Amino acid sequence: MARRQKSGNLFIGLVVSGLILVGTALYLRDRGMLRLPQPQPKPPAQRAEDLAKKYPSAEVFSGPESNAEADKKKVNSPRP
Repeated sequence: MARRQKSGNLFIGLVVSGLILVGTALYLRDRGMLRLPQPQPKPPAQRAEDLAKKYPSAEVFSGPESNAEADKKKVNSPRP
């Protein structure tokens, strides 16, 4: 059998220790003893402003309300 070097033993020890820490954290989180901070979602108006700043030349589409109005106009328009 091949004999392991110290660096191999150290690597295996670090991997096992990391897995134990992750498992313990997940267990405590599931039991409610560990509360991790949750990201707060931005309001839609703030997201729209951020996107407008990020992509200033992008075409802006309105919501489904205006699409419904456009569909009504198409249906009610007289045909030639």
